[in-house]
Amino acid sequence: MSPQRWRQIEELYHSAHESGEAALAGADPEIRGEVEKLLAQDSDTGDKLLDQRAADLIAGFPDAEVAPGTRLGPYKIEAPLGHGGMGQVFRATDTRLGRPVAIKISKERFMARFEHESRLIAAINHPHVCTLHDVGPNYLVMELVEGETLAARLKRGRLSIGQTIRFGSQTAEALWVAHAKGIVHRDLKPANIMLTKSGVKVLDFGIAKSAVDPDVNANIGMLGTPAYMAPEQLEGKEADARTDIYSLGLVLSEMLTGKRSDHPEDLPPALDRVIKRCLETDPDDRWQSARDLKWELESSAQAPAAVSSRFRNTLLAGALVLATLLLAALAFLHFAAEFPSQQVVRMNVLLPEKSRVLSLAVSPDGRAIAMVLVKGGKQQIWVRTLNALEPAPLVGTDDAADPFWSPDSRFIAFFADARLKKIDRWGGPVQTLCDALGVLGGTWNRQGDILIGGLTRVQRVPEAGGAVSDLPGHTAVTETYPFFLPDGRHYVATRDAYASPRQAGVWLSSMDSPEARRILPDVSNAEVVESPGGRMGAVLFTRAGTLMALPFDMKRLEAAGDAFPVAQGIAATNARWLATASQKGVLAYVSGQRGGWRYIWRDRRGSNLGAAGDAGADEANAGVNGVVMISPDGKQLADDRDGEIWLVELGSGVATRLTFGGGMNPVWSPDGRYVAYNKGRGIHRKLANGAGAEELLLRTNGLAFPKSWSPDGRFLIYAQVNPGIGADLLAIPVQADPHPLALAQTPANEDQGQFSPDGHWVAYTSNESGLSEIYVIPFPPTSSGGKWMVSRGGGVQPRWRRDGKELFYISPDSRMMAVDVSTLPTFHAGSPQPLFQTEIVDTGIRTGPMSWDIAPDGNRFLIISANSGDASSLNVVLNWRPGQQK
Repeated sequence: MSPQRWRQIEELYHSAHESGEAALAGADPEIRGEVEKLLAQDSDTGDKLLDQRAADLIAGFPDAEVAPGTRLGPYKIEAPLGHGGMGQVFRATDTRLGRPVAIKISKERFMARFEHESRLIAAINHPHVCTLHDVGPNYLVMELVEGETLAARLKRGRLSIGQTIRFGSQTAEALWVAHAKGIVHRDLKPANIMLTKSGVKVLDFGIAKSAVDPDVNANIGMLGTPAYMAPEQLEGKEADARTDIYSLGLVLSEMLTGKRSDHPEDLPPALDRVIKRCLETDPDDRWQSARDLKWELESSAQAPAAVSSRFRNTLLAGALVLATLLLAALAFLHFAAEFPSQQVVRMNVLLPEKSRVLSLAVSPDGRAIAMVLVKGGKQQIWVRTLNALEPAPLVGTDDAADPFWSPDSRFIAFFADARLKKIDRWGGPVQTLCDALGVLGGTWNRQGDILIGGLTRVQRVPEAGGAVSDLPGHTAVTETYPFFLPDGRHYVATRDAYASPRQAGVWLSSMDSPEARRILPDVSNAEVVESPGGRMGAVLFTRAGTLMALPFDMKRLEAAGDAFPVAQGIAATNARWLATASQKGVLAYVSGQRGGWRYIWRDRRGSNLGAAGDAGADEANAGVNGVVMISPDGKQLADDRDGEIWLVELGSGVATRLTFGGGMNPVWSPDGRYVAYNKGRGIHRKLANGAGAEELLLRTNGLAFPKSWSPDGRFLIYAQVNPGIGADLLAIPVQADPHPLALAQTPANEDQGQFSPDGHWVAYTSNESGLSEIYVIPFPPTSSGGKWMVSRGGGVQPRWRRDGKELFYISPDSRMMAVDVSTLPTFHAGSPQPLFQTEIVDTGIRTGPMSWDIAPDGNRFLIISANSGDASSLNVVLNWRPGQQK
């Protein structure tokens, strides 16, 4: 019988199953006869309820009543996951064990035979079998499997031979384990095979309909889906292990073709033999065990591929048509004919479990995506080529931020440890190109120029590395996330919320002249995409969480229409929206992550003691510098947001604005009366109660940020920022002549200076060794010098315990480290010990703002943490072009 005939039988069967036998009236006699056989089989298993409505069959749990918060015994319903012929599927929590589960609520009460078999299935413990935890009167409690069904994957096209062998072998292994316990699946199909990051998970061993396959409506009594049934099933005979092997043969064929009931052509002979034997009509002629099938599949991957007869016959024809193809190509070039546009394809790429995306960039050739991920506290670049199953981390890219590609897609440039670096896309040694303190974003053109966005201006670096230089005639203005236009001379960059309303937005500038103009008012990182073979392109940016495209004329360098939406719900981290594209039509973005930062209290074991309010003013954190400064009495904290200083009551969470003309990087005086901060080109202080005017403490030529006030109130440490190079640590007398006193002033980057509680020592961060480490020096500096390295293997953001007996810092993998110290008669430090994983946010400059502080009791830590959960997947759109809306 043809596949089309089977589909007609299948559709009519489901209609009769839902509406009763009245649906058979007027049907083709042959088709009706086959459907009546299937319905009779249902009746033989005790299913007498075909004509009743589903809501009446859910014993005590109608659809309307199964809502979040509903309990089924110890299981608390959280959210719906899907529905199908069996009933509904929900995400739930086992309140006894605190684990997430999937609950399938049936439209029917289970029969005794089914419940007995379910108990056998629950005994299976295998990585490729979805675990059945529990069985209720009409519901199943299953392992919650994150991933994509094979059915959903096949809607995007067929799989490669390698993927087919891998997934097929894992499925055969799952069947083998079940068959060894006397359990036959009976309903193996793509909708019951889940693709996860760890491989295949086979669902529903003879249990139920998959909730994500709306095309088939099989039920418990039927024990199978007609399109994937073996001949003996269709004849009503008893199913055994060989029945599942037949179904797997059909699934293998569908993997290779992307279609049901189509046998693949031109397969390697070994693989072709394996599949054909699966599909033998007589069960005795098939593979007799799933274990044998698994071995044969894996062996077929090692067998040499013979040249098929069809290929040999094609060689001559190929030679004859070669001249025709050449002539066609010449005609194409002569008449400038355009190929028809390719179909847009959308897919989800799974990310490593419990990882968080900080930034991403698609390679210019569209073949790979570089992502900065935080996983297990470690922040590094991962690369996902589009023909790979999983992304892979790049060794040597710890603490990386804002990756961008070379124009030939060979190298990935990134920022780490206040330097610009690059690495081959496949890994290898990391090359340092230049110092890059406080840099956000970069771009690379075909002429060998790299532009980096900085605190004061966009600057140029040669692709081979070297000195950082200003662009001709460009004035000092903060521009971040530059991105080259295709001509390699013009670029777009972001001027942020610290600028005036007339300045904030996306600007178009030139490397060769100071001319610049605003093309968008939106404060967003932006990218430029060109249409192949045409002058029209688009500027991609994000507005209120929606990815937008502004049509752009690449010749006139101006907008060519109104911006239109491309994708909704774009996630953000720091001041960067997580969306990127390539000239080859590959668009990638992250959705579902909420922006915002929170202050989280943790104890010395890392236990979450609760939040102390929001640390961000908007979902993109565009106005947050990431500073935490607890007042000496422990009752308030000072932070900066939207370019102003705010004071937050830790008891109530009430925030009060302290400054109204700008302010960054607040520091408390030791008596809690004043807050010092940066404003423009100077350091100021103001009474913490808000009374009176601010007072200028030091006028500076460049950017300077206060870091720590001495316990006696006489000195203030600050970091003098040298744009693109690094920072130096200096101190000024607060009351006397503010003549700076150099503390650490070298070609390296020194920052985050913190006075010890007795005022005689300063802990700070320096990358003089090539890696940021924590050092301690005496204060005031002595002619004999003296310097001790406290951290081992990297460290940033040092803080002293209030009694001076312990130093804390953040390790490269974001752990809180503790070091026992003594300061009398001289300084001595013990071995660093890890306390807990901090989950501290990435502020973009790990050696800059102090993103955590310690309470006066020395046992509680207030840490800025991300307000969003981990993203499970990356959205990828293939063949996207400017002008195509979602």
